[in-house]
Amino acid sequence: MTLYKLGSARFDKWKAKYDPTTVGNRFTQVSAVAADRAQQGLLEYASVQDLVRPILDKYGVTGPDRALYLGFANKLLKHALRVSGAAGTNIAAGLKSMYVTAFKADPTIIDEIIQVVTGYVTPY
Repeated sequence: MTLYKLGSARFDKWKAKYDPTTVGNRFTQVSAVAADRAQQGLLEYASVQDLVRPILDKYGVTGPDRALYLGFANKLLKHALRVSGAAGTNIAAGLKSMYVTAFKADPTIIDEIIQVVTGYVTPY
């Protein structure tokens, strides 16, 4: 018979595992490394947004639609930093399909964003 973890059991484990003193000490010990990594990551995301904004200006994208396309660029960068090659191409194609279908994003703008973020455009 399979035994499944109940939500209460998971919460009890979480409470035991994340003692504030222990977690605070760990954060103090790795704060320098975490700060360096955060700075690097934040600079990468800011750079991508700086590359995407002129594309949005070129097509006259304003208001909440800007957030849609910047969100797409951020999500694409997140995946591009983790995978490349065929897997990266498939993820970019899937994200493009989702944003075009579900959010009614313009595929031309999406293609340009893919080009500046990853350097390649997937066929649609």
